[in-house]
Amino acid sequence: MENKTGRYFKYAVGEIVLVVIGILIALQINNWNEQRKEAVFEIQILKSFRESLETDLSDVDANIAQHKQGIQAADSILGLLNSSVTINEDSVSTLFARIQLPTRFVHSTSAFESLKSKGVNIISNDDLQKKIVDVYDSQYNFFLQAEQDFVDQIVLGWQTILPTRFEEGLDYQFTMGGQGSLKPLDFEALRDDQEFLYYLKTLRNHTKIFVEYFYSNLRADIVDLMEMIDSEIEEKERS
Repeated sequence: MENKTGRYFKYAVGEIVLVVIGILIALQINNWNEQRKEAVFEIQILKSFRESLETDLSDVDANIAQHKQGIQAADSILGLLNSSVTINEDSVSTLFARIQLPTRFVHSTSAFESLKSKGVNIISNDDLQKKIVDVYDSQYNFFLQAEQDFVDQIVLGWQTILPTRFEEGLDYQFTMGGQGSLKPLDFEALRDDQEFLYYLKTLRNHTKIFVEYFYSNLRADIVDLMEMIDSEIEEKERS
């Protein structure tokens, strides 16, 4: 009986050990599958970020180019106002319109929202994780506030400076290659209009600051993040 009991006990212990080993193996396989799924999702979300950032960068570059044209237009207008050259009304109207045209940073946050819903810790690279949060939660919001301030300045000019000096509000012909028109009532009178000259010079200077500081920093942040994402995707796809 003692021998039988001993054999049964050893058999029972063996069965328990086998069950425990089976459970541990199952848990390990399940953990491995979850890790694999998370790794696949991480690459997918990084590629989604990459595509969104590329589109954002294209919009940034287009807006920068437009504002640089506005600065050049303001410089041309100021040059004409300080000279005795006979002006072409259509050309001058185009220049006035170019400096008055605001832009909006059109960007996507869908990848960031998707990441937040899953948890930012799914990005395994701590530096990349911090950079993503910084760009989308901090830098984008900082820029958008500066953009709104800039647009408000332009709109204020439409409301207070332009009505008594121009024939009508900004006319922008999208069907004619994006050619705008803003025709002054009396160009000659603007030469000695200190209020208008102050407004034009201020708008010109603010546009320059907007491009060389706010847009420049935003562009640098986007490019840096894209490069970090490219490196991370390349490393993960090799492993």
